Amino acid sequence: MVNVSSPSVDRSLYSNREALAIAAQARALSGNKLEQLVVRLQRHTGQSKALCWRFVIQYGLKGRSDHRRWTNEELETLREGLVKFSLEEMATKLHRSPRALRQKLAREGYNLRDIRCDLFSVDGLACAIKVQRTQVLSWIALGWLPATATIRCNRKYYIITPEALSYLYKNHLQDVLKRGVPNQSLFEAYVQYCHSPKHTVGEQLLDVRRDKRERAAYEQLRRESENSEETGDNHDVDEEQDAEPESRYGIAV
Repeated sequence: MVNVSSPSVDRSLYSNREALAIAAQARALSGNKLEQLVVRLQRHTGQSKALCWRFVIQYGLKGRSDHRRWTNEELETLREGLVKFSLEEMATKLHRSPRALRQKLAREGYNLRDIRCDLFSVDGLACAIKVQRTQVLSWIALGWLPATATIRCNRKYYIITPEALSYLYKNHLQDVLKRGVPNQSLFEAYVQYCHSPKHTVGEQLLDVRRDKRERAAYEQLRRESENSEETGDNHDVDEEQDAEPESRYGIAV
């Protein structure tokens, strides 16, 4: 009898190329077809069914991508939600992975910075307020500047929101000034006016899009109304022209 918990059995499966190829097929299967694949793997390796199931789950299913079809409602919710929420928060709301959201945005031709154009990286913020990159990183490390950390390709990136800058300005302005800011007026103006929370250009653009749709619908209704009125006027003119010959040759008594 095969010991299911034996580590040597796992190593033998992971070194078997055909077993790996069979388990990889599980990413595109479900239900009865997935069970048939486990039976085929069991026949090929001679291992127990429980061990084959564990191997398929660990190697095949855990790496499976989300292939659910996107609906128009989901895409609209994603575009409008990214104005106020981070990509990770929207991934949780839509029950999808952040990678799936990035891929969908790329396929549709959207850029996250175009939708949420008030988001800044460490380098972008440092360049905007004329400070060193290390200074911004020190504010984050000290907890003065809240930032969302994401890891891509084994590198850590920070996303800074308007709310984070507002928090820094209200609670740690004096600490920041003590550490040295070359242009205090520029820093204060940028935080207070150019980077105010919730009044983002992205949100305004969405409002503009809604206004454009409403105006387009109104213009269409107006044109249809004008066309119907013109049709009615033309009908009246035709009736008047038909009545003119009778009045022209009428004899007054």
